[in-house]
Amino acid sequence: MYVEKKCLINQRELGINVSDFALALRALWREDPDVVLIGEMRDATTFRAAMQAADTGHLVFGTIHATSAAQTIERVLSRFPEGERAGIRQNMVFNLQAILCQKLLRSNAEGVQRVPAVEVLVSTPIVRKLITENRDVELNEVIRGGDAGMLSFTQSLYRLFQQRLIDHETGRQAAPSIEEFEMSLRGIRQSQRAVL
Repeated sequence: MYVEKKCLINQRELGINVSDFALALRALWREDPDVVLIGEMRDATTFRAAMQAADTGHLVFGTIHATSAAQTIERVLSRFPEGERAGIRQNMVFNLQAILCQKLLRSNAEGVQRVPAVEVLVSTPIVRKLITENRDVELNEVIRGGDAGMLSFTQSLYRLFQQRLIDHETGRQAAPSIEEFEMSLRGIRQSQRAVL
């Protein structure tokens, strides 16, 4: 349950407050929300509702099971028929503000059970260009550059290790690239290639 502090929260739970998800999403518009949080976005109906809310000026947060920003975009598109994907991709270009991916890791710090390692993608002009041109795999290069507050998983793991929140082995196991993680520990930063 979410606790109200400086806002009013109307929470609906499937099976308790509403009988099906599609009905809940249609009823959403009658509530006139400013911010919408949709947990477990798994199908085209849910994504369409989220995109419709974003198109009408709502701030929409959603959760998707994905391991990276590029995979998040791929997962969204995979829920739609091939003929609709170009339009969905364009909608994402106009409405996407950021993608945050996280892995919860065991911490070795006293009194801290888990810490999040995160990847942060911010929708900058170059990110929008890459998404438009279906060059999602190049997003990792942009994230590694660190512009506009972007952060790669490896950079996040390095910070957690430096802060003594995780140990070396935890960092190695969680790293998308063990070699890149080891290089960062030695102070070697991978060179960035230009993305145009």
